Amino acid sequence: MKVNLLIFSILLGVFASNNVLAKPYSSILPAQFPVKKILITVSSQSTSGNADIYHVSLKGNGNSFLAKNNENQPLKISTDTLIELLNDFYSVHFFEIPDTFHIKKKAVLKDNGIVTTIVNKELAATDSKKVCVQLREYKKCVSVIDNQPAGISQIVNKIETLIESAGR
Repeated sequence: MKVNLLIFSILLGVFASNNVLAKPYSSILPAQFPVKKILITVSSQSTSGNADIYHVSLKGNGNSFLAKNNENQPLKISTDTLIELLNDFYSVHFFEIPDTFHIKKKAVLKDNGIVTTIVNKELAATDSKKVCVQLREYKKCVSVIDNQPAGISQIVNKIETLIESAGR
């Protein structure tokens, strides 16, 4: 009896608590998901002060927007365009690559005929873009630094072109 009362009290405390824990993102890429659960974001980040700072949110539920200069501008992005972008992410293996490209590798031929690989950790770039794709509870983000990785940088360019034409 006391055990049941204790369990009931704990459950009541969990449900009555004002502290709701955020649901963590899943690490498993879903094979199926409603179109309304697609979210693609691109956020520019700059410490140099001369680059435009913006945040693009492309949503499958139709509430897409561009946030720039403290203003939200609605964007009209078709479902077909959203699916095309998602296929672009699949084609560059977005979901399989590392989250950031701070490590640069370079092959060098030495005088003795041996090729060696040099690994350098780059300093944090002043201008970068964070690209995220969320499908249901799954979320993957990659930082694009100095236009690398190239495939993702091309998708960012495509999104920037889309928002320019959608904003007109």
